[in-house]
Amino acid sequence: MTTIILVRHGATAYNAEGRLQGSLDVPLGDAGRAQAAATAQALMSEYGAPDLLLTSPLSRARETADALASASGVELHADERLTQRSYGEWEGLTWDEIREGWPDEYARRHAGLDPRIAGWDSSATVAARVASCLDELSDYLGLVIAVSHGGAITAGTLALMGLDAYSTTLGKLEHGRWNVLRKRGNAAWSLERYAIGPSAVRSL
Repeated sequence: MTTIILVRHGATAYNAEGRLQGSLDVPLGDAGRAQAAATAQALMSEYGAPDLLLTSPLSRARETADALASASGVELHADERLTQRSYGEWEGLTWDEIREGWPDEYARRHAGLDPRIAGWDSSATVAARVASCLDELSDYLGLVIAVSHGGAITAGTLALMGLDAYSTTLGKLEHGRWNVLRKRGNAAWSLERYAIGPSAVRSL
């Protein structure tokens, strides 16, 4: 059996300001570092050290994963496929600025669709690359922890479950929380726990 724990990185100053980060390399803020430490402690307490520890190469994810590496003593590996989508020309802007400058595309995005702007990575593209990384992990008969980004985690999870990349079934994954996926032999992946955090539990 393979168990994958997909962890969203801690919060950054951009998150606090409501700015889109995407491919921008924004470090954790003080709150994010505290979230990373609490998440690492909770995961080690419940699951113990993973057999494999992966991260998106962006610093906000890597800093979160560093807390897990320090707590577990497991070597950390970066995989480009776990990075966040590019938000194209919207990166660095707030949603208020986007609504003012691109009202029609803002409406498309908040309806769950891809906006028609330069540089935007489609949900289908993100889902495919994240799922390709995660599905390879079924070769590891053990525990894998992967630190990534909210949109990337949701898209990859939907793809592994055979759901549409534009589905809103899973909702938003908050900072420092995680999903648990399992695969037994040749069976399909199953989402066994959703949006778990150090102080709250939500199961499917």
